[in-house]
Amino acid sequence: MNADVEEVKSRINIVELVGEYIRLTKAGSNWRALCPFHNEKSPSFMVSEERRSWHCFGCGKGGDAFSFVMDMEGIGFREVLEQLAQKAGVPLKRFKKGDGEQESLKPKLFNILELATKWYEKNLWEGKERDKILQYLRERGLTDGTIRKFRLGWAPDGWRNILEFLQKRDYKINEIAKSGLLVEKEANNNSQVQNSGHYDRFRGRIMFPIQDVVGWVIGFSARVAPGGDEKNAKYINTPQSELYDKSKTLYGLHLAKAEIKKKDEVVLVEGNMDVIASHQAGFPNTVAVSGTALTHDQIKIIKRYTENIKMAFDMDSAGQVAAKKSARVCLENDLNVRIVLLSSGKDAADVIRENKEIWE
Repeated sequence: MNADVEEVKSRINIVELVGEYIRLTKAGSNWRALCPFHNEKSPSFMVSEERRSWHCFGCGKGGDAFSFVMDMEGIGFREVLEQLAQKAGVPLKRFKKGDGEQESLKPKLFNILELATKWYEKNLWEGKERDKILQYLRERGLTDGTIRKFRLGWAPDGWRNILEFLQKRDYKINEIAKSGLLVEKEANNNSQVQNSGHYDRFRGRIMFPIQDVVGWVIGFSARVAPGGDEKNAKYINTPQSELYDKSKTLYGLHLAKAEIKKKDEVVLVEGNMDVIASHQAGFPNTVAVSGTALTHDQIKIIKRYTENIKMAFDMDSAGQVAAKKSARVCLENDLNVRIVLLSSGKDAADVIRENKEIWE
């Protein structure tokens, strides 16, 4: 295992890795930033490419690439090793029983969600309802390239589609359930689902994978099919899980972070379609809060990249209430906020579809 660790360390550029999380500026032979682990106004966080290390002279924290990701993501060493090994292209030797280390469930959950994402994508592009669903997405103004970039998919009707797909790949029901893909059956006489204690959460819905800051799928937001029954909910989302915490997630951040740092500004919208449309319209520094007001955890994430926010929430009453709450939290955390006023009753995706120049 030590050989694996050293191999990963040698292939990971610590400046590039840290730069995926926070905004770095050159400082002689090193790189400098505001420390992500404590509040400060003058940068005291330093990264040395030569030593492959980082250190904050303000709070005293420091270490290597592994410790940085562990502290930023709140995950264990083995999980970081899995992530960085994949990034670096280093195949890891599997732990054997008796090694004295227990493999975490998180890598399995990541694998389950990645497989599910690919299955939903395949159904969108090759499934029986591909024409209907792709036509809807194209009518919403999305190009095929954008649909693929954001990895949109389709969950066909059926109670056990994804469950059986993943079971055939040797994943256990309890593991699949912990990913958020399943619902536990209530004790009733529903003959459609009585053959299993669990059934698919997402059925007959367009799938929007939710990815973390490095691009790993951690959950889904799922829209009912066009013309479908919206009596339950137009959108349903993955519940809180070991991987997904809505209050700490910003949709689209993995694709937006570099442009946010470059422009020193983030455009904040409400929904997934707003993000996708804005990226396609030439504003890849856009992320979404997924229909809620900003949280303090999301503010901390944004401050890694910029202190400037343009907030373009929906113009309905709920959107404006969320905008006021979000603006208050931003100001409490010394962020610079500007409010983008959209046409009455519209959201960002509507405005962009009608006239991209208005959005610009």
